[in-house]
Amino acid sequence: MRGITNRFIAAFWLAMPLGQSATALGQARTLYHSDFEPEQDFDMEFALIGQGGWEGEGTGGTGLVENNFEGMGHQAYIGYWPPEEATETFTSLWRSVEGISPEETRITVTMLMMIIDSTNDQRDDFRWTLYNDNVHRLITLDFDNETRNINYALDDDIFLPTGYSFEHEALYDLKFVIDFAANTWTVSVGDEVLVNTKKLTTTGLSLAFGDLGPSWVYRKPETPGDNYMVFDDYRITVETSDSAPKARPTLAWGGWADDGRAMLQLGGDAMTDYTVEVSNDLKNWTVLLTAKPGDTWKEIADADAPDYEQRFYRARSMD
Repeated sequence: MRGITNRFIAAFWLAMPLGQSATALGQARTLYHSDFEPEQDFDMEFALIGQGGWEGEGTGGTGLVENNFEGMGHQAYIGYWPPEEATETFTSLWRSVEGISPEETRITVTMLMMIIDSTNDQRDDFRWTLYNDNVHRLITLDFDNETRNINYALDDDIFLPTGYSFEHEALYDLKFVIDFAANTWTVSVGDEVLVNTKKLTTTGLSLAFGDLGPSWVYRKPETPGDNYMVFDDYRITVETSDSAPKARPTLAWGGWADDGRAMLQLGGDAMTDYTVEVSNDLKNWTVLLTAKPGDTWKEIADADAPDYEQRFYRARSMD
């Protein structure tokens, strides 16, 4: 993975988080997979909408390109061509699926993706959005091509920063893990977790899979950019979740307080107790505190940090 940049810069090391609890899962099965090749009846001469079961809304550009991902044949794209009407604000794509049993409540959606920058100095947003079986939006991951920041929104429509950004023409392996039984979702790029076990719904919407697809949102509908997002190897797998997983704890550097304390942010499950531990040598660890993060972050302070040349921190769930 390259190009994902964490905006939190610590003045000391943050240890890798520990204590992810195991979840008993049934065997995963592939519900849908496409790499957009001719043998799957995809044709580069036509828009993606209407091919291979893909549907869409809006008249902005969609279609197929060749070898944007070197050696991988055809890829799909959204963007580049402006919509037919200046009153349009977005173009979106989705691929509906059937055959998910009531017990298969854990859905994983993966794809390779890349964003190509504009040449006309106009830049837009590219998003991946999950809808439920009633076509209500649950969650969105937003790639802001103006700032190159990656943001997310729950079903309250408030966009928040993930703390990560992206590079143009960088290939990313994007993975959504959606657990309807636990009302949680996590998204990662390679081994880097961008959004960690947030709620799928905060308003009691139906927790059942509808679709997860890309969209192109024009910042200036009358003059959209010619930027576009390419994606490939799109896969949906389903499995049975026998128990809700505990969230993996995360630590982020929060800066120095005015009184000299080192500030950290603890992320995780609002229902789980986590311990934050501190060490000066990575050998001997002591508990700094035990806390529940809440729905977003829990602010942690270390008043002793200024007394040491280096401090190491880690978080773990209490089993």
